Amino acid sequence: MPALNDDDLSEDDAAEKQCLLIDYTSPNGTNDTLPISPMSQDADGGPEYDSDSPMGTGFSAHVNRPPMNQEEFDVRFGYKRPEHSHDPVLRNAGKFCRRYYQPCRSPRALWQTIMGFVPILQWLPAYQFKENLLHDCLGGLTVGVMHVPQGIAYAVLAKVAPVVGLYTSFFPPLLYMIFGTSRHNSIGSFAVVSLMAGMAVTRNCGATPLDDDPTYASYETCTVVTASTLAFTIGLVNIVMGILRLEIVATYFSDQLISGFTTAASCHVFVTQLKELFGLRGLYQPTGPGYLFRRVYHIILKLPSANWITCVISFGTIASLVIGKDYLNPVIKRRFKVPTGIPMELVVVIFATMISYLLNLEDKGVKVVNKIPTGLPDVHVPHFSIVPSLLVDALSISVVTIAVHISLAKMFAKKLHYKVDPGQELYALGFVSTLASFFPIYPVSCSLGRTLVNVDAGTKTQLSTVASSVFVAAIILVLGRLLTALPMCVLSAIVIVALKGMARKFSDLRILWPLSKIDFSIWIVSFVATVAWDVTEGLVISIIYALMTTVFRTQFPRWHFLATLSGTNDFRDSERYLEVIDHKGICVFRFDSPLLFTNVERFKQNIQAAFEQWQYKWGANSHLPEIIPVIDAETIVKLDAKIMNDMTELNVERGFGGLVYKHFVIDCSGFTFVDYMGVNALKEIFTEMRENRVLVYFAAAKAPVRDLFEASGFYKYVPKHNFYPTIRDAVAIARKRRNASTLHLLDEFRLNHEVLEDVASAQPMY
Repeated sequence: MPALNDDDLSEDDAAEKQCLLIDYTSPNGTNDTLPISPMSQDADGGPEYDSDSPMGTGFSAHVNRPPMNQEEFDVRFGYKRPEHSHDPVLRNAGKFCRRYYQPCRSPRALWQTIMGFVPILQWLPAYQFKENLLHDCLGGLTVGVMHVPQGIAYAVLAKVAPVVGLYTSFFPPLLYMIFGTSRHNSIGSFAVVSLMAGMAVTRNCGATPLDDDPTYASYETCTVVTASTLAFTIGLVNIVMGILRLEIVATYFSDQLISGFTTAASCHVFVTQLKELFGLRGLYQPTGPGYLFRRVYHIILKLPSANWITCVISFGTIASLVIGKDYLNPVIKRRFKVPTGIPMELVVVIFATMISYLLNLEDKGVKVVNKIPTGLPDVHVPHFSIVPSLLVDALSISVVTIAVHISLAKMFAKKLHYKVDPGQELYALGFVSTLASFFPIYPVSCSLGRTLVNVDAGTKTQLSTVASSVFVAAIILVLGRLLTALPMCVLSAIVIVALKGMARKFSDLRILWPLSKIDFSIWIVSFVATVAWDVTEGLVISIIYALMTTVFRTQFPRWHFLATLSGTNDFRDSERYLEVIDHKGICVFRFDSPLLFTNVERFKQNIQAAFEQWQYKWGANSHLPEIIPVIDAETIVKLDAKIMNDMTELNVERGFGGLVYKHFVIDCSGFTFVDYMGVNALKEIFTEMRENRVLVYFAAAKAPVRDLFEASGFYKYVPKHNFYPTIRDAVAIARKRRNASTLHLLDEFRLNHEVLEDVASAQPMY
């Protein structure tokens, strides 16, 4: 390609070329103009200036503006604060209330809001039957096959009759199809939630009596009523959170917290299944902190009285499930090109039921399901009188449900390229639990295992729920009575094998340790607290600790010296880069955190430590004269104007005479927020530095922070011309002042900051 002349360039191209030229002073004294590639700029922008490079190359890039302070920058580029007619509190209250009254402003808005509450009215009319129906039917049938054994098995965890698990797998998924926005989340039984529900049922109804106990019928009624009322209460909590738009609560549950908590909860689930797994009877049920270890101890003591037939069935079921799911199904899917393998849970349920019926295992001491009524249950009303006693359990279960459900919904929506509405998901979970609680159910949640199968089976929409519900309905209406001979130990084996994936989460620790020690500690604390105490209490401790780590991170942030990367105008950490240029007599300091009451003392200590290290490195005190004259503000303005406008009179070769004045630049770009104590800390630092003959420059402060300084009267103590739009502006001004040896320690018309006044205003006098 032929070279282009300047005449061939457009105005924009010529301007771009001009920006890529530098003035270069060659060793023989001639001036040349050389092209350069665009230099990287840091996030703050700003002017380019002569380098302090010891190489003495003496190059400077063409600049669009000279260095200036924040006042000059705002005037030059027309800075204007956002104007609001109302107080910020009223303005934010108006924004919060607008979402509630806006739907009532017109019939059209009201109709759209109603349609938003029932998403099926939007997607069902546009359903593509030809493309999606077959996929939804096959996927729904596959998930329905999983619902049956899991629903029955997890009903044991929830301390309710096994048939309640079938109802739980039938009603809530149908309701979620109407109100939910996720196309793949599978609502139904979930081990951790079932365990937490079972604990609430036990507290309300007491320990499980023997089957021949005359109080067993009333106990069974109490468990169903308590579980359904708990589901109703959870639904109310979710609806209230939806009204208050609290879907953001899910963001407070990090992956490490959920992983550690669910892994610990799976330990509780595992221990609760050991009783039926070994066929133990009359087992002591300890409570309180550390009860899990005591329960394991009593189980070990009871092992000699275990039923050997039950043990054979249990371990045979576990072996069949592991071999089928981990070894046989992968071969089948690979060989026959099918999305899912054999539903091993349903297979072992059928075979175990047949063997139990043919061999009459119930007479040999093997506990069986015994009674599964056929037909749909009657509608019943939850007992509202026990809602207050279940509120704490409902809150904890709701938190777990929301965290798991919304995170999975977002993950699969992103993977499969569609959108979910977290706010509507809160309403969906609330409506599902509240409406379904008028039938015998226990609390529900989204299951990762069923959702993965749903996705792998090629399901396209929630219409797949119809196919799964038809299969579950067939079990409830007709085939349920065939499962009366199903051994309970088979259900326990199904639950234990399902926990195998939870055990794999221990491998997360190998990744977390080198990545983040704090995230590692969150996982460990969540796990240990939940195992050592209980599920609900462990969840509370996990949340508190995870939130406290955010305080710790802001309370003990890092700080750095910044220096210019050689040949650029970028400022980076001087301890991480070797090719940097330190500006003599100028220290650039960065504090990586908002300035809050939790870290102001740390900030002041870091400033002092940084200043002492910098002094030691450069020997700054050795250049100070015995007497430093102080000049007034009017003279300062004249001298600064002379420095800015007449650079030719500055003689850089005079041995840095300005080094008698130290310059300390604070990079404020990390100050996303500054509170009252932070403002006072900056005043204190500025005053102390001036008393020690140090000029302080505040660089790259964000506009909201500067507005806060303006409103708080901060500029009365720290004049505004000490603020600069970028680090490069501050360093450029400091270098010019440093090189102008006629300029001594600056002083301004400002109020002196007294720390005692702040203490007196904040502390009670008597």
